[in-house]
Amino acid sequence: MQHNLSLRITGFIASLILTIASYFIIINPVFFNFDIKEAAVVIFMLALVQSFVQLIFFINVWKEKDALWNLGVFVSTISIIFIIVFFSVWIIDHLNYNMR
Repeated sequence: MQHNLSLRITGFIASLILTIASYFIIINPVFFNFDIKEAAVVIFMLALVQSFVQLIFFINVWKEKDALWNLGVFVSTISIIFIIVFFSVWIIDHLNYNMR
């Protein structure tokens, strides 16, 4: 019980730090010497790390009976979402370029 509580507290603190870092990058990107694209990439990476923190500390992906199967399904789902979002942004950017 104590080990489980300490894992959840560690996960909460890590999530809090990642959220605060993203917030400060949005509020003042000049302080971090980021332009808009760099800030977006850094925030995307922080969100990716945040999702892994959630998986490890709160959802307990590694402790389940079929952890490898669940992880495979999760990675497939994230890959499909990434492909849809990436190519949607790519198509929108090219449509914007062609409309000029």
